[in-house]
This record gives sequence, C-alpha cells and structure tokens, in this order.
Amino acid sequence: MSIPNQDDEDAAQLKFPKEFDKAEPMMISEVLLMLEQRREQQANSGMDDEDEITSSEAFNDIVSYCERFSKFKTKEAIGAVRNLLFPKDQSNSMSTTNSTPVLHKFEAALLANLCPQLAAEAKTLIPSLDSKLDDEECQKIVDEIQTYRSFQY
Repeated sequence: MSIPNQDDEDAAQLKFPKEFDKAEPMMISEVLLMLEQRREQQANSGMDDEDEITSSEAFNDIVSYCERFSKFKTKEAIGAVRNLLFPKDQSNSMSTTNSTPVLHKFEAALLANLCPQLAAEAKTLIPSLDSKLDDEECQKIVDEIQTYRSFQY
C-alpha cells in the first residue's frame, strides 16, 4: 500500500485524494436531518432498540454533535442553502446559473457549515475563496446564508 504524498493533498488549495472526486459534501444540518429520519424509521418500525445502531452510544454522540453545530433547523432553510451553494448542474465546482460565483463543492460545504458573518472571516477560514471572490461577492453570499439562518426561527 502506498503512502500518499503530502504535496498531493492540501484542502486549503482544494487538492484532495482521488477517492474524494465523486464524494458529495453534506452540511451538518443535513446529516442531523438524516440521523433524525433514521431514528424515526426505527421507532415507527417497532424494532428492538437493543438490536439497532440508533441506540448506540456512538450514534447518540454523533446526533449530539450535529445538534450542537447544525446551523439550519428547518428543511426549508437547509434546502434553500443547498440550492444557493450546490446547484443541480454542479460537476466538481459551482457554475453561475444561480448568480453565485464558481465555488468548489468543498468551499460551499464549509461556507454552509461555518456560517461566517463577514467576507473577511470567510476568506480567513477558507483561504481558497480569496482568489475566487472579491470582498463584495463574498459578502453577498455570506449575507444570503445569514438571511436563511435568521428566517428559520
């Protein structure tokens, strides 16, 4: 088994192992939604809790983590942010079909999960944005994400 060259992988430069080429990033809020649906399926099926993964400590720890760090609480807000940052015709990076500048799917996921409030904060947390977005474009995206976040309660 070969050891990957560290020069081949650098998230700050959007260099990922080839195994990630077909992977689709998810927002923490989406993961929570899926876990809650799984728990509900188990409860509705009448399955014995002892035999199911949803009763495990690891499952409950993951749910707790997602509850703590989930930024979007409603399906509508999750869908709106996904539509903003992950357009349907995305291959490896975003197109400009919805007026959002071209972003790599990893950058989009980070924006959704971190929810920065300022363009400068977004560019500090996600260095690759600096070469793709000017401050005004970045602030527009950040503001739109914050709008979805604030109108969900």
